[in-house]
Amino acid sequence: MTPANAFETHVGHFWGLLNTRDYMRARFGLARQLFLLGTLDGVSEGLDHLQDMLRLCRSDNMGVRDIVPAIMLRLDLDQECYDFIKWWATYPDGNYDWGDPTLPFLNIHGADVLENPDFLLGEFSSLNFVVALLVLKLKLLIDIRNLKIARKIFAQHYLPVELRDQIEQNVIRSPLSAKLQKESHISLVKTEIKILSHVRQIGTNLAEISHHFMFCLFEPEEALLHAPSAYTRGSWEEMALAMQNSYATWWETEGVFDLLNDARACAARDSESEIEDWMEDESARKGRTEAELLADLSVNRIWGYLNYAVDNASYLGPWAERPSERYTRENEEAWERAVAEDAESGDEAWSDEED
Repeated sequence: MTPANAFETHVGHFWGLLNTRDYMRARFGLARQLFLLGTLDGVSEGLDHLQDMLRLCRSDNMGVRDIVPAIMLRLDLDQECYDFIKWWATYPDGNYDWGDPTLPFLNIHGADVLENPDFLLGEFSSLNFVVALLVLKLKLLIDIRNLKIARKIFAQHYLPVELRDQIEQNVIRSPLSAKLQKESHISLVKTEIKILSHVRQIGTNLAEISHHFMFCLFEPEEALLHAPSAYTRGSWEEMALAMQNSYATWWETEGVFDLLNDARACAARDSESEIEDWMEDESARKGRTEAELLADLSVNRIWGYLNYAVDNASYLGPWAERPSERYTRENEEAWERAVAEDAESGDEAWSDEED
């Protein structure tokens, strides 16, 4: 039942050996405690344990892979995170032999982070992978915002090229953004638009596979304190585990909550006019107050207004002239024109009937 030295003879098959399971559980528990320390050394050591557990048990019967991507993002191992997600999402198929140590394992390196995320998205997407990829793309958007702001300031003050480069290196966080730093302003804006499109795709897919996640992200206490013993796909319990796996990553990625909160605020402001009608419809209101209904609506529409928040993020002018304020005014004016045109065309039709 137990080989003399499983660490030499049964690497990759540990879960198949009953007497190594307690060892794997204990090591998993140790890694979790290290993550809770919140220190660089603790998080780094915990990741080392998880990666070695995957080496010892390729089939990952304990679900270690669900935790790894978010931990990599905490350590700014962004390329490694993307490669890890892409391998698990694209390589193993129904014919992959987990017991064959000669087969490629986690062998994707340097995959294109700016490629379309369709390979991951769908009805049966991994919730933990979708969440991690969402944070990664938002992280890049924040870096682009910082580069755009820095360059706007540079345009107003002369600085030596060497100093400007040094400042740009210090306003970005992701190692992947070193490539973005070399892009021209036009190219940087194009990349921003592409990543924003990906974020909206991923966010929409997240809402489809877990209706609860974004709501709990803004009020995470209950999910973080819950200890589900089992879960089903799309359940509240699955979301709670994904929240526990990733919340520290969300919280430690500076700028992400600011961006999401601004998108919520923009959505809420544009949705206020709808609330009065909803309040009169009990089937739509479902017992919620006006404030609760508006809060729910703003979360549901957050991805539709993310572009408002992204444009706001790199704007340095007066508050009243922020892009979101302009967009709202333009939408209101367009709506008023459309109503007036409909009324005018209706009058003309009525006049024709009279003639």
